[in-house]
Amino acid sequence: MTQDNHNTDTTDDRSTDGTRSSWHRLSGVFEDSSRREFLRAGAAIGAGGLALGLGNTATAAKVEEICNSDYGTIDVADGFTLMDNRWGNQNAHQCIWYNDDGSYGYDFDASNTGGGINYPEVFIGTRPWGASTGVVEFPIQRHDVDEFVMEVDADLDISGGEWDWAEEWWLMEQPPTQQPETHQYEVMLLLDWGGGHDHGAVQDPSAWTDRFGNTIDLWTTYDSGGTDAYFYIFRIQGGHDGGKIDMAEIVEYLSSNEGVRGDLWLSGIELGNEYWAGAVGETTYNTFNVTINGSTYTSGTGDGGSPPTDTPTDTPTDTPGDGLVINDYDGDPSWSSNTNDLGQWCGAGSFANGSGTVSNGALVLEYDNGGWYQEQLNQSVTDYSTLVLRVSGASGGEESDITVEMGGVSAPLADVTSDSIATNMSDVAIDLQAAGVDRSSSSLSLRLNFWGGGSSTLQIEEIALV
Repeated sequence: MTQDNHNTDTTDDRSTDGTRSSWHRLSGVFEDSSRREFLRAGAAIGAGGLALGLGNTATAAKVEEICNSDYGTIDVADGFTLMDNRWGNQNAHQCIWYNDDGSYGYDFDASNTGGGINYPEVFIGTRPWGASTGVVEFPIQRHDVDEFVMEVDADLDISGGEWDWAEEWWLMEQPPTQQPETHQYEVMLLLDWGGGHDHGAVQDPSAWTDRFGNTIDLWTTYDSGGTDAYFYIFRIQGGHDGGKIDMAEIVEYLSSNEGVRGDLWLSGIELGNEYWAGAVGETTYNTFNVTINGSTYTSGTGDGGSPPTDTPTDTPTDTPGDGLVINDYDGDPSWSSNTNDLGQWCGAGSFANGSGTVSNGALVLEYDNGGWYQEQLNQSVTDYSTLVLRVSGASGGEESDITVEMGGVSAPLADVTSDSIATNMSDVAIDLQAAGVDRSSSSLSLRLNFWGGGSSTLQIEEIALV
């Protein structure tokens, strides 16, 4: 959340329930009106392009509504909570609501009010002060984030004053259920803005373009956002006008360019409209979906309230006894497709050679005290007892540099195998039962972390279960 440009008071106005107000120094000049009307972002693109208007919301009827409350909430889907967050301007009229078709949103009127900022929002996961929507993937340590995608389809109609459409999360020292208010960083991505909202010169223009075509700027940073947290504000160039957003790119940027530690906990996602005095508007969410490491949580008219689902998978043709190939890097499917031989998501990052390269039928990972690699299985593997990695190392003995995470177990590779990584291709086997791996999980994954020190190159020719 951002600061009222006309108020230099740096007092933290967070309420006792954990909702807070942030005051930042802005350099913007307000305009009487500047808005993108009825922005529909997300699924509409590619099927008729950018759709303007109210869509299905024209016939939707409200089944629940809360107005002008002390942070009242409505659970709008499994894992998603809508909040009547009026933390800065109690004189504004604000309502949150849920419709009979699964859509939801809020309206507000800050005309004829003084200063202060409000932030009606929907959130998934946790918040630093202890609130949680019960999603098991959040909070998650930053270095464990492999896949993180947000998709939103919303109608916005805002005028009369300064506003933005802002997604944010927090990076914390501890999960808030264990110790609240340990947040060190506040990370915001502006999807849209208007009414003179400004943060001055762009700090890092075109920092990256994600796989969905969104070009992201680092607009600015602040030493504090009203809490003690260091504050990053990113923005989508031109505003978000269609498609998904790869949030994992922000995580990677903060690690690679800002030195943000990998062991900090990422809270979840909050998405809402900050608005200032004079602004009047309404936002309807038709779709808001979040995918984290292979699990997708959905809300809105299409699936409104459906439970989280794992990434669809093709039924493997392998039978017990023949072995189950997870990935053999033979180009079918390609490593760049982020799909393994089980039809599940796979990926890597933070290596000296980026996300790794495939050469002569082997995945090459060059590490220097950093890097992660993950294969999603998303199925029970109780018919298999052993994980076999066919690998080689540039120096040999790389098992001491690698941490294995699978089925609730996290341990150095050297501790769960009696084999050593050689300089020629050879098998390194892990007895899953002896290692304590829960093989029955329907969301099972294999992860290798390279953050514990060491520098070398690992080649992986095949990962399989036998």
